[in-house]
Amino acid sequence: MTSSTAPKTIQELDHLPKLAYREITVGRIIGQGGFSLVNEISHIDLDEVNDTTEDQARLRRFFASSNNDRSHQRPLFVLKKLRNDLPEEEQAKGVVDLAIEAEFLAVLSHPGIISMRAMANSDPHSTSFFVVLDRLVTTLDRRFNFWRKEVGENVGMWWGCCIGYCCAKKHALNQLWLQRLAVARDIAKAIEYLHGKKVIYRDLKPDNLGFNAANELKLFDFGLAKRLSPSIQTDNDLYLLTGNTGSLRYMAPEVAIGLPYNQKADCYSFGILFWQICTLTTPYSGFSTKMHAEKVVKQGYRPKPDASWPSTWVDLMKECWTRELKARPEFTKIRSLLEEQVYLWQEEEGVVPTRGSEIRAKKRKKKVKTDRLDVDTRLSTEEDVTAKRFDGNVV
Repeated sequence: MTSSTAPKTIQELDHLPKLAYREITVGRIIGQGGFSLVNEISHIDLDEVNDTTEDQARLRRFFASSNNDRSHQRPLFVLKKLRNDLPEEEQAKGVVDLAIEAEFLAVLSHPGIISMRAMANSDPHSTSFFVVLDRLVTTLDRRFNFWRKEVGENVGMWWGCCIGYCCAKKHALNQLWLQRLAVARDIAKAIEYLHGKKVIYRDLKPDNLGFNAANELKLFDFGLAKRLSPSIQTDNDLYLLTGNTGSLRYMAPEVAIGLPYNQKADCYSFGILFWQICTLTTPYSGFSTKMHAEKVVKQGYRPKPDASWPSTWVDLMKECWTRELKARPEFTKIRSLLEEQVYLWQEEEGVVPTRGSEIRAKKRKKKVKTDRLDVDTRLSTEEDVTAKRFDGNVV
């Protein structure tokens, strides 16, 4: 089974309970993507006519009982389905995306990856198909807002570049750094797992990372994930994969210009994301797509690491986002390094970087909502970033 073709029949995923849409009472909308809508599940009322086998009847009853347990303060699960307002071409893309996501989530099992708990009893390639996922309470993008607020309240007063911050609550700031390092480590763990399964994720960004009620990080949205097959491999360990895939802000240069690439593209994305976790600011803020193509993709411009950061962090970022794919580290190394950093931070309460990184976090301006660098390329109809005509709107 490859990621380019989802399961042909629903029976291929018979270890999951299959539900009819009419058996589910959906609650409020909690998320909306380019193709999909996500609703809370309020209640499940099973109809025995859908108990196709004894095993399915047992799975369905157990899941419905878990969902309908009123001891929980909020719904445990969400239903993700295709939006009904999509043009025909976008609808076709959405059907494929959701089917691919179902395929991956049915076989992946890792603490850092969202779990699929049930699915529709319809054809995965139909517009009526849906999946049931664990409910997340927030995304990493929203967590950035919380961290910025906490930094602002604890960083103290700025006395100039020679003195720095005065009256900073160092223990609180240390804990915030520890939280952020732990998140970076957990992201690396999830991607390391995927790469071990010969899967490239291709869409690593804050909007695709969330936290459950237990504050555990979860990677979600596998619509762009791809299982790497020898049939598309070149002689130099690269793969003939679709270019311009993902969100431009976090997209590796080789992906943006349509060259063959491999799992090291995820490494580039992680380097940019790790910088964002440290600064709490948006990478390439203010760049138009034309500026990004010229400066980042062609000229090799990268975000500037802060002088107050440990050299270990800076070296990791630079290794991840280097133009040379072979020089980018494997996620096993990234995960190991970040585990060590988390351990050292816990043991020694490392020296708090309280200069430029905290200044930027405190003074960060609100992100422009119409940011072209964040547009999912599956939805974009604009020309490739290397074309002569660009969207010149500053973002």
